[in-house]
Parts: sequence; structure tokens; C-alpha cells
Amino acid sequence: MENASWIRAELLVPTAQTDSHVLWNLGALGVEVQDRDTFMDDAPFAPLPDGKARLIAFFEADDDQITGLQSAIVEQLTGVEVVSIASYNDRSWETAWMRFFHPVQLSRRGIAGPPWEEMQAPEDGLVIVIEPGMAFGTGTHETTQLCSALLDDLLAARQQAPSVLDVGCGSAILSMLASGLGASRVVGVDVDATAVEVAKDNLRSNGFTAEEIALSTTPLARVEGTFDIVVANILAHILLGLRDDLLSHVAPGGDLLLSGIPHIERDKLIDAFTEPGFTLVADTRRGEWVALHLSRED
Repeated sequence: MENASWIRAELLVPTAQTDSHVLWNLGALGVEVQDRDTFMDDAPFAPLPDGKARLIAFFEADDDQITGLQSAIVEQLTGVEVVSIASYNDRSWETAWMRFFHPVQLSRRGIAGPPWEEMQAPEDGLVIVIEPGMAFGTGTHETTQLCSALLDDLLAARQQAPSVLDVGCGSAILSMLASGLGASRVVGVDVDATAVEVAKDNLRSNGFTAEEIALSTTPLARVEGTFDIVVANILAHILLGLRDDLLSHVAPGGDLLLSGIPHIERDKLIDAFTEPGFTLVADTRRGEWVALHLSRED
């Protein structure tokens, strides 16, 4: 690929997620998304028209393929506006994204970061190496840090090693934190099969075995048994949909940790989960996100 030719396509599209998927299918080797969710006031991006997202895609192709590529993009992306499509020789984009990933203090005893960074474990703690990729959970998001801090405190306080169920495990970052900080058994489930495969790679990279952390796409309702700690860092409306199954998997005397909750939905989630037998122990906040810690009576 050292002598490869590149084409850069800059597009305005109505739906970033769906349209970027189309670009990958057309052979893009890199797609940058600039939308209202990621746009920052001080970012060096051109302003976005209302209702539009910007996609910048890179293809390994020669100049004589530009016309055909543009025709394919226009044909397959409904409502696309082609800002530019031209040859591109600056390949700094291939590694530019790496500057946004640095080691993160997950909790008192846990640090996570990418493999190209030097990291030192806290006393009695661990380092988790995460290759940024297709599964949620590099440690940079506030909800991951909220859950990590609560999980660390619970594991430190328990005299006997607890079992842990990680619902919506993503990259398995919380599963690895739990196992590394002393959980006796960890089960992680996620509906996304790709995320589970990425998570299994992460386990191998960090020296965890399938016996220590069992990962699968098993639906929560079919997971057997109860657990001393159940943690679910997923979107608030999904938490509400899984409410009964989440509560039923908490062992008597156990703990339930929930995040992925915008602060404006805090009260709704507290009302939904504090049913008889469950008590709100704490709610913590970082930025616009909150995490809930509930306990089940013995």
C-alpha cells in the first residue's frame, strides 16, 4: 500500500450512520463523521447545514476511477451532496485519530488506554489495554467511568469475591475491570455479535481466559442464575425495557449498577427500579450523565 493512490470524498448527507455504512460497502478504508453530536465549537470543521452531517471518506483508487466512484456514491446515497471528490496524497488521516485516545483513570484501581501508550497500574490495581475499534467502551465516556468507580468500590468493600453480570458488555472493559479487581466469576452479554468478538480479542490481549470471563450474545432473559453484582451501561430506554430481567438477576443482598442515563432521565429511572426490595444507595454524576447504585434486600 506504500505506493497506493488515494481518493478523498467529502459529502453532506442526511443520515451519518446509515450513509457511512454505505461508504464502507463501497470500499472506503476510512470514514470521518462530523455531525451535531460530535461537533465542537472550537473544532476546525466547516459549519454544518441544518439536518446534514459531513462524511469524509478515503478510497484506495486511481484518478481514472473518480467519475465511477462519484456515480456510485450519488446512486446509493439518497439526498447526498458531493462537496468534493479528488485525488489525495496526504495519508496523515490514517493515524490522526490516534491522538484522541489516551490513558484514562477508570477508577481508583483501574486504568485503561490504547496499546501505543505507556501505562502504569495503580497500587493493587490493573491496566486494561483497549484497541479502539467497533465496540463501545474505551474508557473515555463518562458512563464507563461512573460504572467503573462504583464497581471498584463494591469489589473493594466485599469480603468474599462476588460474581458479576455485565449487561451490554461492549468491549468488555467493565468485565475485565471486575475480574482483575477480584470478582470470582464474570459473565458478559451483548446483543451485538461483532462487539462480542472484539471483546474476546480484548480478553486475550489482556491475559484473561474464557473461564474467568464468559462472553456471549445470550439474551438477558436466558442467562441462568443470579449474581452478586449486575452492571448495565446501556441507553436509558433499553434499561427500562430490560427492567424486570435486570432486577431478577440480582441475588439477594446484591447490587445493581445502572448507567447510560442522561441526567434529565434520572428520576424516571429511579422510579422504575426502586420497587419493593430494592433501595437506591447512591446516584453519581459526570457531566450530563448519571449512574445509579441500587441494592437488593437479603
